[in-house]
Amino acid sequence: MPRLRSCAGVAVATALLAIAIAAPSAPAASRPSVLVVGDSLAELSSPFLPHYLPGVELTVNAVGGSNTFEILALFEASYDPSQQVIVFDGGTNDNPNYPEILEENLAKVAATVGDRCMVVPTVHGYTVEGTDNHGKNAVVHRFAAARPGTQVPDWASFVNHHPELMQSDGLHPIEAGSEQRAQLIAQGILGCLAYRESSSTLEAPAAASASASAAVEPTHMHPVGRLAARERAIYRSLAGGVLREAAILAVLRTLLPG
Repeated sequence: MPRLRSCAGVAVATALLAIAIAAPSAPAASRPSVLVVGDSLAELSSPFLPHYLPGVELTVNAVGGSNTFEILALFEASYDPSQQVIVFDGGTNDNPNYPEILEENLAKVAATVGDRCMVVPTVHGYTVEGTDNHGKNAVVHRFAAARPGTQVPDWASFVNHHPELMQSDGLHPIEAGSEQRAQLIAQGILGCLAYRESSSTLEAPAAASASASAAVEPTHMHPVGRLAARERAIYRSLAGGVLREAAILAVLRTLLPG
């Protein structure tokens, strides 16, 4: 594996190892199911996702050059209600002068998936007629703020800090950059799964209590760019069941040469 793994990648491996060692035996659980839809960036990064998401069932439908109208169509063709997490990896090919395109299509996906957790990366794309991607990224952050649990891998900031991991077009990552991008997306997915677990834990006592006057309000998790402060809680909430043995395998693949 490349030596360019980020600190986040090491944290993934370390946390998964801690889960594997500390987690008590638990009955087998169904595999978490995740749908990823997107453009060429999703095409480049998705092959690396299984390495960082052992035990997670991944469905990927990504087509290079797709704008968010086309990615919405990919979502509609692939979505199944059994999928707990939806990764909408788009916006790069939308004209930045019209951020409402991304806003409209995100709203349509949200209306379909209901309270399922979504992962929506920030956008790094071309400047068109003097307009950069600030408008599209403002849409992403407003969307996340309005939907508790939404994860926002900060791809735009990553590109700004690591131009050496981009191809000559400045838009697509090289192989090492694609793997780094996969780590960001994987962190978002794990954040969603942790949010789902924590929400279930909070809601169960409220449902069981006849005196409860209101549903428990789930805790809003910050975007993936700020995961460092809560990674331990995320991975602890995912402990046990189907992820335990897979976690050991993931750590070995991460830490051992070859």
